[in-house]
Amino acid sequence: MKQRERVARAKSARSTTPARLLAVGEQHMAPWRTLITAVHPHPSVKINHGATFLVTDQQGAIPSGSAGEYGLYSADTRFISRHELRLNGRRPDSVASVRLSFRHARWHMIADNISGPGGDMREARVAVTVDRLISLHQMHEDLALHTYARAPVTVLLEIALESDFADLFEVRYRSWQRRADLNTWWLGPNSLESRYQNQDFVRRCLIRTLTEAAGVTYANGALRIPIDLVPGKEWRICLQYDLLTADDELPALAERCAFASGEADPMRQARSWQLSVSHIEPADIRLQFAYERALEDFAALRLHEQEASFDRWMPAAGLPWFMALFGRDSLIASIQAMVAQPAVALGTLENLARWQSDVDDPERDAEPGKIPHELRVGEWAHFGIVPHRPYYGTADATALYLLLLAENFRWTGDAPALKPFQHAAERCLEWIDRYGDRDGDGFQEYAPRSPKGYRNQGWRDAHDGVLDEAGAFPDLPIGTSEMQAYVYGAKTRIAPLFEAWGDHARAAQLMTEAEALRRKFIEVFWLDASGELAFAIDGKKRAIPTVASDSGHCLWMGILDGERGRAAGRRLMQPDMFTGWGLRVLSDHHPSYDPHSYQRGSVWPHDSVIAAAGMRRYGLTEEAWTIMDGLLAAVMCFEDIQMPELFAGLPKSEFAVPVPYRMANVPQAWAAGSVLHMVRILLGLEPDMPAGRIYLDPALPAWCSRLELRKLRLGRHEVRLSVERRPDGQHAVDADTEGLEIIRGTPPWLEVGGE
Repeated sequence: MKQRERVARAKSARSTTPARLLAVGEQHMAPWRTLITAVHPHPSVKINHGATFLVTDQQGAIPSGSAGEYGLYSADTRFISRHELRLNGRRPDSVASVRLSFRHARWHMIADNISGPGGDMREARVAVTVDRLISLHQMHEDLALHTYARAPVTVLLEIALESDFADLFEVRYRSWQRRADLNTWWLGPNSLESRYQNQDFVRRCLIRTLTEAAGVTYANGALRIPIDLVPGKEWRICLQYDLLTADDELPALAERCAFASGEADPMRQARSWQLSVSHIEPADIRLQFAYERALEDFAALRLHEQEASFDRWMPAAGLPWFMALFGRDSLIASIQAMVAQPAVALGTLENLARWQSDVDDPERDAEPGKIPHELRVGEWAHFGIVPHRPYYGTADATALYLLLLAENFRWTGDAPALKPFQHAAERCLEWIDRYGDRDGDGFQEYAPRSPKGYRNQGWRDAHDGVLDEAGAFPDLPIGTSEMQAYVYGAKTRIAPLFEAWGDHARAAQLMTEAEALRRKFIEVFWLDASGELAFAIDGKKRAIPTVASDSGHCLWMGILDGERGRAAGRRLMQPDMFTGWGLRVLSDHHPSYDPHSYQRGSVWPHDSVIAAAGMRRYGLTEEAWTIMDGLLAAVMCFEDIQMPELFAGLPKSEFAVPVPYRMANVPQAWAAGSVLHMVRILLGLEPDMPAGRIYLDPALPAWCSRLELRKLRLGRHEVRLSVERRPDGQHAVDADTEGLEIIRGTPPWLEVGGE
């Protein structure tokens, strides 16, 4: 077995100040948190259960006509577009808010100088506690009021409500379409309904009180509730919001307050997830906090609308914009989550197989065997304003599906259990060879056929996410470097599963095809003149020399030989790419560089950690440490220690904290997954359950000299691994493996080949 060579970082001619790497044995003092405050243009509180979610301002309100994503959403529709509390005509001041779980938030508010009808209670103070709990297509709201006056006081509680039933795409793009019929009725005595209908598309919002409250009325767009508050006594009301998608739906009114109903299914599922996942005990407290937060984020992103069973589910891409079935995002996040819970992979594989295309439909960029990009159920998708029914404009999800299936086999060793996926796998391979490579040149390329489709269909799918070296849009079709690497990785890694299924000829054929792709990839994509990897090839088959982070994905898949791979890895660590927090997706030397843009110079944590995994594969261990150290320093600055989807690509030396991207999804699946991925990289953990083995090649940095992984699920086994870095840089391993063999070193499938 090949031993990784230790490679010194080469100095680049481009800069005299490359990223600094820690020397062997050098101690690193991790700075404590520097919390970013008041940086978001629209600070918010977000809670959700699946694709039902609430976004309010920090005061707990959904302000009327406000910018941003505020609202109560379900089924890709905003059901509540205004929700503001008033006491005697004034909004109380929120003095505290807390997210008690991903689906439960609480606000504490104060209203001073409340006067009664006679005007004699000017000094009265009223406290309001608001609890909100999200369930599938439903929200429960609990309001409790106290007075600290010396005598009873009468107040008028108003809840101003509006329902615009805007499609999620309208809110996201601030692009409003002409609306159809929208009506609101006060049904009395304690029931309010708003209804929207556009031909056969129906949305209804039903608001009812669970607790009896005398004198409730509705006027001027607000529920009005007169309340007699008595000192020392609590006044409480519970409201149930039902978010409905048909006229024949009428959910039962809860018999009692949701906060007194014991353990509901959603919390049971969340607790079951926490009990089922592996946990870590690292020397680095940043990794500890970020890992636990990432587990919570995965629980929040559980896509209940698409789950196959209680223990088979897939993660949505992110909150608030991508709470839907996704291909690429869910697949990569499931690969990242293998170290926490391999069972997530099965839910993702099952769901995406159900939506695998059977037809050739140019309007949706669909071809037989293709894995979908995104499924939407809102008004725009319903009427074809967007083609997401589902939309198949993703050039890499089909290869990523095979990679996840192969990963599941490595981690479980159960080929018979995966036999039902063989047909889906064969159709994926057929799509890759026939439709992914339409011109037969051996490379994967994309060009949208749908007039409403995405121009770019790799992971950088923004309209300006793929640019040539001059900042112009390359001619279509385009084949990015990582798309080729994913296919190479998919074919090499799925081959052993076909072997286990008894299809030896197919397995051998896949390995032959992969090797041919690798050689041709190096011939076309490697730029000898600059010693760098091309970003992509354009419609004229020209290699585009744009310096971008996609080469890190190529290292992850191992498509390059050792010498070129190490050169590509070192190039990523130059100051035009590495900010000190993470890797920019585009060099700051590029004419279109913008650190505040979506994909022209921002830092995407999943992208950076994938590159770190690739660097470890090519022996650039210290470079991998540097990237992970930067990201852990960054995540400690963000609120709730949540890794965001992306953040600005400003250099660490120019600003004290990482600068947020204004519309980043938080939580976000592959951002949370990037933290889980770090654990696997540090341990060098690669199971080979078909052979009953665990490959372990630990490389812990000085800033995390100890790492224990508990309750790791490998097939029917539960494993504990504990690694400690000694002063001489060697590693001691202590493990409970239930009879599995531990092999120290790199597994054969990760060894880097020669030219």
